[in-house]
Amino acid sequence: MVACYHGFGNVVVLLSRCPFLDVNQQDKGGDTALMLAAQAGHVTLVSLLLNYYAGLDLERRDQRGLTALMKAAVRNRTECVAALLMAGADLTAVDPVRGKTALEWALLTDSFDTVLRIRQLLRRPQVEQLSQHYQPEWPALPQLVAQAKAPTTPSLLERLQATLSLPFVQSPQEGGVLDHFVTITTSLASPFLTTACHTLCPDRPPALGTRSKSVPELLVQAKAQAYRASKPGPSSLAIPGAQDGEEAGRGQMDTEAREAGLGQAGSRKSGPSLGSCPL
Repeated sequence: MVACYHGFGNVVVLLSRCPFLDVNQQDKGGDTALMLAAQAGHVTLVSLLLNYYAGLDLERRDQRGLTALMKAAVRNRTECVAALLMAGADLTAVDPVRGKTALEWALLTDSFDTVLRIRQLLRRPQVEQLSQHYQPEWPALPQLVAQAKAPTTPSLLERLQATLSLPFVQSPQEGGVLDHFVTITTSLASPFLTTACHTLCPDRPPALGTRSKSVPELLVQAKAQAYRASKPGPSSLAIPGAQDGEEAGRGQMDTEAREAGLGQAGSRKSGPSLGSCPL
């Protein structure tokens, strides 16, 4: 908890390898390590906790009934709020005292950046570029090309607006060329991710309100799948519909029976019979 509150990332990474650590342990005020990191604004530590600590409880509440998402929204920690929401935090959860959600707490405490970020995530709830089905073409490009090729004459008002407009700094347009550039460079189809990264769940991209598994859980699942894929199939002499244990047991019983039969036949052949014994 102290490492998460003060932002000691190396300590948090080392503690993730400890098998006896309870990541959901609470202090006297009911705060967990995730709550302390989220309300302090340490988005790197929040991502470490979400991705490398199995069994992390996102909906654990403190003594006042606030979750980590609510605490981050009250403090206007925009990036922490986005990380928690994309990890599966419940946006509809309310506190038992005031009955407000994280979005309502952000409005109440004038955390307008957090409100804007939550509304953007609600409009685009899935990271579609982190999927193998993503198409890298810009959807707005054909319409812009058609508008550029159309022989239109600007009106007098449009000319005045273009002449008298001042070059103010504007935020990147949602769905614009800069937004598409960021999307395509962070997608699975980008050259960097193709050569340097390997995703364990390409068909399940992160989505708003969907709890994804941690990296240790995904590694265990990948090892189990690789083991099942490398396991040899049943032999041609196997009995259809029989289990592996049954086939092994039956084969061992047949081998023992054949050995016992051969032993009895050899003893009858080599030993003297009862009728030939001299009296």
